[in-house]
Amino acid sequence: MVGKGTGKGALSTVLLGLLFAAAPKAFAQTEQVPPIDITHYKINAELLPDSHTLKAQAIVKFKTIKQTQSAVLEMNGSLTISSVKGPDGKTALQFIQDRVNELNVKINLGQLYPAGSDITLTFDYAGPLATPEGGPIADTRLAYVGPEGSYLFYAARWFPFHGYAADRATSEISLTVPGNWTVAGHSANPVTPVTNKDGRKSFTFVETQPVLPGSFAAGQFITRTINSGGMQIDLALLPGSEGRLQEFGQEIAQILQFYNDRFGQYMLGSRFVVAEIDDETLEYYAGSGIGFIAHKTLVSDKPLPVDDLAREVAYQWWGQAVGLKSFDDAWLSQGLAEYSSVLYRESRESAAEFHETLSEIIELALAFEQDASISRAPAQLNDQSPAFRSVVFYKGAYVYHMLRTTIGEDKFFNLLKAYYSTYKGQNTGIDDFESLTDKVSGQKLRGFFGMWIDSTGVPEFKVEYSIIRTKEGKFKVRGTVRQNMDSFKGPVGVALEAEGGRESKTTLDMRGTSVDFDLSSDGKPLEVVVDPENRYLRISDALRVSVVVRRGIQNFQREEYAEAEEQFRSALKLNPRSSWAWYNAGLLYIEQRNWQKARDAFTETLAGDLEPSWLEVWSYIKRGNAWDAEENRDRAVAEYNKAKESGSTYNGAQQAVEKYLGQPYKKERSTQPSN
Repeated sequence: MVGKGTGKGALSTVLLGLLFAAAPKAFAQTEQVPPIDITHYKINAELLPDSHTLKAQAIVKFKTIKQTQSAVLEMNGSLTISSVKGPDGKTALQFIQDRVNELNVKINLGQLYPAGSDITLTFDYAGPLATPEGGPIADTRLAYVGPEGSYLFYAARWFPFHGYAADRATSEISLTVPGNWTVAGHSANPVTPVTNKDGRKSFTFVETQPVLPGSFAAGQFITRTINSGGMQIDLALLPGSEGRLQEFGQEIAQILQFYNDRFGQYMLGSRFVVAEIDDETLEYYAGSGIGFIAHKTLVSDKPLPVDDLAREVAYQWWGQAVGLKSFDDAWLSQGLAEYSSVLYRESRESAAEFHETLSEIIELALAFEQDASISRAPAQLNDQSPAFRSVVFYKGAYVYHMLRTTIGEDKFFNLLKAYYSTYKGQNTGIDDFESLTDKVSGQKLRGFFGMWIDSTGVPEFKVEYSIIRTKEGKFKVRGTVRQNMDSFKGPVGVALEAEGGRESKTTLDMRGTSVDFDLSSDGKPLEVVVDPENRYLRISDALRVSVVVRRGIQNFQREEYAEAEEQFRSALKLNPRSSWAWYNAGLLYIEQRNWQKARDAFTETLAGDLEPSWLEVWSYIKRGNAWDAEENRDRAVAEYNKAKESGSTYNGAQQAVEKYLGQPYKKERSTQPSN
């Protein structure tokens, strides 16, 4: 499904768990536990693919923060702990493993340890990793051992740890696999496999600085290394998935270099690992220094998912390097990763395209804006829901954009660099970020954070004006901008569109619910536009229509076709001339092979308001596709020629035109335009 901007990253997945390192509530430990700080893991694990089994011993070293006689660690419920030994490595300790509800193990340490004590425990455990059972997400597996290939995510709790996404540690992890397998993972030291007497191989990965460890993939991988922009990208893909290996590797290298320049050097040096995973897990995931991509994404013939890759790689900065104090601070990771992707898009787009990108993010942000504030969303919303994603990811991203326009370009990017350099290797909270923002910007921004982070609601700007013709034959426009929120204040742009184009604009100091303005023009005034640069997250009649369409798009992505059509029809009741609603209805009908209804919808698109303007060229292309599907080549070619005559190149429109003029459209499953 195409988005209203570039139509790629924001809408590319139906899995709301796609993330690299942020700490969703589904993953987070809920019980209050005695505070400990894990400092080091030494793990020896064996993968037995034919029986889908993991066998492991984990030696966990930790320090007590307060005096305690017990410790509670998190553990996957599919893995059964057979013994826990005390600091001497011999004495068996009493423990209780909850494999159903809390997914943890409670250990009686056998004595009272004062604060600051160093303790080492040894865990022996084994079990099957074949289904989501025992993991934090009921219908999605985060660890799998099988003959097709295996993966172990940190979030799966395949080893006992404490404090999801917060308790960093150094590590030495050895994985033993079949002799014809390779293990993909990040290591501070070179990894040289050792062949055992039984022909199996062991790979040892070492992290010398504290990270969130334990994310690996294993299988009969084809491995390649790409060096670009000072970065080394090591790729591990299964046979049959390597066709776009170079394309993915080069793009990821460029993204890493972009973030190095924008935020500060990638914490783990110059090496990043990418590994393939199956389609039964998240579309993307990342551990420290490694990113995972699902098979279906790697082999897709769709355009490269640049926006998704940019968002997910950003978690290496916001989530891995800079961690969270608690899940309530998720905005700092998920919102900033999404906005990092927006910044990468901006670096590749024209001003007009970036304006459409901002419009797209606004629509996604407004879809569930009233459901919860950004700061309360982690506690009030299911983190696997569209509402959570709308509030934390998309509204969260737009708040960063508004912060950028509020404090200025230089101070904003200095803020991001200072945030990264100050908290790299640490955990932080929203209060810390607000304090740093005050310091870098030189102003108190409690009002900004109070309105956009701690509260719900967005302003709605309405304008009233009159036009006066001057003696000189020119025009003056006098009017008032009104808005509905007493708490809102800030500079608001107002522009006058007149015959011949935009003629004048001004910036108003909005400190109440209304402010007056005067504009002038040589040409006849056509429209007064408030906030033409999309500086603020706001609502309007047009946006209300777009938000309903956006919900329909999300239904479409989940293959909820009846619900999607209902949303598009609801949008058309609000605005029968909404080209955006008609266009997406047309895409839905193409997906359902209803060619006549698709052509009718694209005809209505062309007769509508054509907002955004790129809908014209793509409606001709899609109408041509619908004729081609019924083998009416003459009518199809006529539509493609109309698209060609429009001259629009948006999202690769002219390349698509040449493609379909060269060969007829086939009944493809995807309706997403070439981008």
